[in-house]
Amino acid sequence: MKTPIRLILAASLSLACGISRIEAATSIFAQPGNAAPGVYTGAGEEGSVAGLNYTPGSIWKRDTLLGDMNDFRNQLLYKGISITPTYIAEVLGNVAGGIKRGAVTDGIFNLALDVDLERVTGFWKNATFHTNFLWLYGQGLSEKYVGDFSNTSNISGFNTFRVQEMWIDQGFWDKRASLRFGLMAADAEFFVSNYSGLFINGTFGAFTLVGANLPNPPIYPVSAPGVRLFVQPVSKFYLQAGAYYGDSGAQDVNTTGFDYDFNRESGVLFFSEMGYLLNQSPNDRGLVGTYKIGNFVHTANFSTFSSQAAEELGTGGPNGVGANYGFYAVIDQEIFKARGLTVGAFARGGFAPGNINFVNGYFDCGFNFSGFIPGRYRDVAGIAFSRSFISGDFSRADQSLGNPASYGENVLEATYKIAVTPWWSVQPDLQFIMTPSGVQGSKNALVLGLRTSVSF
Repeated sequence: MKTPIRLILAASLSLACGISRIEAATSIFAQPGNAAPGVYTGAGEEGSVAGLNYTPGSIWKRDTLLGDMNDFRNQLLYKGISITPTYIAEVLGNVAGGIKRGAVTDGIFNLALDVDLERVTGFWKNATFHTNFLWLYGQGLSEKYVGDFSNTSNISGFNTFRVQEMWIDQGFWDKRASLRFGLMAADAEFFVSNYSGLFINGTFGAFTLVGANLPNPPIYPVSAPGVRLFVQPVSKFYLQAGAYYGDSGAQDVNTTGFDYDFNRESGVLFFSEMGYLLNQSPNDRGLVGTYKIGNFVHTANFSTFSSQAAEELGTGGPNGVGANYGFYAVIDQEIFKARGLTVGAFARGGFAPGNINFVNGYFDCGFNFSGFIPGRYRDVAGIAFSRSFISGDFSRADQSLGNPASYGENVLEATYKIAVTPWWSVQPDLQFIMTPSGVQGSKNALVLGLRTSVSF
């Protein structure tokens, strides 16, 4: 998304090979056991659409479009097998600013399979198998029309049919702990804010502190071989840690989700996180909250921006400083809940060393509102803001190559998710991208969009 020289600097380079940056996104599909404790379900009083006559089991009341498929789904569930197809499509347009005006359509079909291994085998207790496959199509708006690196859509990606995740989860210690191994996406479990999941811009999922800094990290739509340990010794507190192969491969290279170029130079990516769960234990009363702190460490040999610029100018070579790291915190908190009305808030922040990270500081925050329109208790409205702080070291190195200074990129988003039925939603969206910094010369951009989602 940058000119060739700026692209070299925008990613921290290892001594062995260049590391390309991919845009931030998020794991947007709910998966059993994937969400950390404290998941906001959005549950509320059941609403209805004016003028429709509902009957039990009618198409307007069921959770999925296809329902129980003449009891076929129930028979599968009885045997421990769940198949969950989901389709999301959207149209996004840049109506002012950015690189140029224009609109795109894109979408994704997700087919998830979950298997209770105890039911299937009769002996493998507390174990689950999960996999999901993605079909992505269409063009993203950011690169061609807006010029941002936050990514205006959290579903856009390289057009292909691919596996996203494929893992086995083994529970133990009376289900207070689990060990997961296989192909996994880090953004399905780490640095997750459940309230920020409402928003369409990618930075409110896998924020740019991860997506813009690390070498092809395991975030939507890609994953990496890894292992994750989760422990919840008491109901109010949990710990989790994960280790992933250090380079998932670029989306247009690892197009199937199985093609990894294993080598020592790619290193290992570690995540660790601890969380406190407020008012989520049995018999608790009061507003629910989740508070998390975490960090990441990437063991590849990263080089400084100043040395990369010197190499480009022919006055020096890359200066490897070793591993990369960063820290983050996440807050999800209900701030009001009464008479079917709910207000929830989130905030996330983090930092990473500026000599090797394009984004050395990050902050986002926002609100969810549900139940405020009579009869529309399933609808959710939201407003959110993010700020990606661009490293001063990067900016100075980039200026030494004759490019203008870079400071940061801001995203303001307002959205409203309309639950037409339990299985179908329509979501109009507005984004204002301030100082987009993915393509040099991009102007403040106004993006309008409409997304629809169907659960089959």
